[in-house]
Amino acid sequence: MCSVLQVNNAAVGGMEYAQGVDTNEEQFVGMDARQRLEWMRKQGRETYDTAKNGVQTNYYGAKHVIQGLLPLLLSSSEGKIVNVSSALGLLRFVGNEDLRKELDDIDNLTEERLDEVLDSFLKDFEAGELEAHGWSMGSAAYKVAKVAMNAYTRILARKHPALRVNCAHPGYVKTDLTINSGFLTPDEGGRNVVTVALLPDGGPTGAFFDEGKEASFV
Repeated sequence: MCSVLQVNNAAVGGMEYAQGVDTNEEQFVGMDARQRLEWMRKQGRETYDTAKNGVQTNYYGAKHVIQGLLPLLLSSSEGKIVNVSSALGLLRFVGNEDLRKELDDIDNLTEERLDEVLDSFLKDFEAGELEAHGWSMGSAAYKVAKVAMNAYTRILARKHPALRVNCAHPGYVKTDLTINSGFLTPDEGGRNVVTVALLPDGGPTGAFFDEGKEASFV
């Protein structure tokens, strides 16, 4: 019996930050997660180039690695894929109700449709029409890429029932990506991902885990 495990953590913020941002932890005392995320958003700006890079890295980067390793995973008796995602990739952050329902209809959703959604997002970003077309504002590229990764995880689980394919939100971690504004240390965030990676053989597939616990995609 042979087990093969793949963990993907392609992550950039889709923003560029100002130089010399004060990341002293004392300034975050008393702030909840929403306030910290808002502070982080104000420290940077989103451009078309950073948005495109965010989509290419956070979605297509992980997807291409999966595609390259898929034959090996399928040859294993217990192949597992864990995609490191984010709570910002939940469907509640898709402002367009019709699109939100479509992305949740995993029985009919296709990879080609995800490509179309991401292409539409980038076109709307370039045209300055994100808000008009119902895209979530603030870390927009990061959110839409993680929404797409969550959906792709579910598509893979549907296509390959012999695999265990899940996505995991490690928590709000203190990293360069969050300008050290998170609550958890990298070790704590890492443990939350490892918890999903070490789930027993035959465990859940096509699921979302928030800090090690199964949760809703919505």
